[in-house]
Amino acid sequence: MAKTFFKWYSYQFCNYNLFGFKDKAIQIEFNEWRSILQHKQILFISLLTAFLYYLFTFLHYQISPTKLLPTMIFWHLYIVPTILLFVALITYLKKHCVLMTSTLIAAPIIAAIANMHIISNIDGYTTYQTELYLIIFWVFTVSGLRLIHSTNTALIIFLIAIINSLIINPMQTDEFVMHMFWMLASLSFGFLGAYLYEDANKKIFLNHKDLEKNATTDNLTGVYNRRKFDEIILYEFDKTKRYKHRFGIIMIDIDYFKSVNDIYGHNVGDKVLIEMSELLKKNIRESDVLIRWGGEEFIIICFEINEESILNLAEKIRKQTEQSSFYKIGKLTLSIGVTLNKSDDDIDSITKRADKALYNVKNSGRNRVEVLL
Repeated sequence: MAKTFFKWYSYQFCNYNLFGFKDKAIQIEFNEWRSILQHKQILFISLLTAFLYYLFTFLHYQISPTKLLPTMIFWHLYIVPTILLFVALITYLKKHCVLMTSTLIAAPIIAAIANMHIISNIDGYTTYQTELYLIIFWVFTVSGLRLIHSTNTALIIFLIAIINSLIINPMQTDEFVMHMFWMLASLSFGFLGAYLYEDANKKIFLNHKDLEKNATTDNLTGVYNRRKFDEIILYEFDKTKRYKHRFGIIMIDIDYFKSVNDIYGHNVGDKVLIEMSELLKKNIRESDVLIRWGGEEFIIICFEINEESILNLAEKIRKQTEQSSFYKIGKLTLSIGVTLNKSDDDIDSITKRADKALYNVKNSGRNRVEVLL
C-alpha cells in the first residue's frame, strides 16, 4: 500500500502538480489539446443547463408559493439561462476564450447567489437548497472548466454560502449543520471527480504525445521522419499560397556510406548516423527542421529563406562535415542537393527536384552542393 502511494506521489511530483504540469510548455500544449473537446463540452452543457432552467421555471408555476414567483422567474428565466446561452454563443468565437471562461466561472456564482436570495424568502430549510449543492457538483463535473478554475469557483460559492448562512440570513443550528454537511459533501465529491477526470486527461494527453512522437520520429537518430516531412511541407504549401513566402529543402547524402557498414558493421554505421544528425542539428538555424529521409539521407526544411541563404547554409554544413571526425571511421563528406519551392509545386515535384540536384552532385565527383530551381 505504502509502495503504491509512493509511486503515485512520485509520478505526481515529477510530471505535474495538483492543478497542472510543472513544465509550462507542456501545460500550454495540454490546454490547447484539451480546448478542442472543452469547447464542444461547454457548448452542449450550457445549452442543456439553460433548457433545464427553463423547465425549472415552468415547474415553479406548478409548485412554488405565489409570493416567490416573481423572484424565481427573474433569476431562473431571464438571468441565469441568458448567461448560459451567451457562453454557448462564445464557444463559436475561439478568439474570445478568456471571455468564455470568465463568463462560465461567473454563471454558477450568480446562480448560487440567486438560489440564496430565493431561499431567504422561505422560512426554514427547504428542498430549494438542493439547487446549491447541484450547482457546486455541476461546476466540478460537467461545466468544462479546468480544475483550477472549477475549484476556485466552488470555493467562492462555498464561502458566500457560509457568510449568507451565518450573517445575512442566519439559520438555526441544526439547519446550518446539515446545510454545511451537504455543502462539504458536494465540494469534496465534486473535487475528487474533477481531479480524477483531469488526471485521466493528463495521462491520455501524455500517451497521445508519445504516440505522436513515435509516429513522426526516427527511432535511431531522434529527428523527424518522412511522415513528419509530409505534414510540414503540406502546411508550408498552404502558407506560401496565402502569404507568398518561400521555403527550401536541402537533401543530404553521406558519401560512400555503404562501405562504412560493409567494413565496420552496422553498429558503427548507426553511431555515425547519430553523430551526423547531431552535427546537422548544431549547424542549421533554430527555425529549420531536420528530417531523416531514409538510410544515410537527410533533408533539412528551411523556412523564410532565399537562394543565397540556403546555399550558404548548405555549404556551411558540407564544410563542417568535411572538417569533423566520426566514430572509428574518421573523415566523411556529403553530397547536397538544394531547391526552393515554386508556386505550382507539390510534395512529389519539390522532392524530385532536390533529389535530381543531389543525383547531379553524386555523378560529378560528390562532396559539393548543387542547386536546382
